[in-house]
Amino acid sequence: MSLRRTISDNLVLELPSQDTYAQLYDLINHYAERKEMLPKTYDELYQRTRDFRLLVDRSANEPQVLACSHLDIFTPTLAEVKSLAVRPEYQGQGYGKLMVEDCEEEARELGIERMFALTYQIDFFKRVGYEVIDIKTLPEKVFKECVICPFKDDCNETAVIKQLQ
Repeated sequence: MSLRRTISDNLVLELPSQDTYAQLYDLINHYAERKEMLPKTYDELYQRTRDFRLLVDRSANEPQVLACSHLDIFTPTLAEVKSLAVRPEYQGQGYGKLMVEDCEEEARELGIERMFALTYQIDFFKRVGYEVIDIKTLPEKVFKECVICPFKDDCNETAVIKQLQ
């Protein structure tokens, strides 16, 4: 992904920066407090700067983060869209779909064939072309992350997948 891509006059897809980290942290942890997403520390965000993408409104003096997502590559043919979040007041405007499509576009450029997510928003992912699968069909995820997840014994997320290639 390029460092910045203009979507409209005021909306920009970009990587996190010093002026957006706090808002990214707040957005993710807003949903984590509701048990709808895993929490992230500032260190985790800094370490994954190149994997995150933000939708930012730059029309005002201070940038406003409207949405975020994180592309995590598991194998040369498999990736996950993670940390997908849209500020509550901006939901229903297509920003979640935009974030997923941006992850998919980069994955296709890398030759990745399948994109998956673990989600509580099953209907949303179905609308953007994903289908429900059994998490056990993704051993790459289970053995890399699920085994160390704090919710491993009580996971309520649903696995979804989409063929990209």
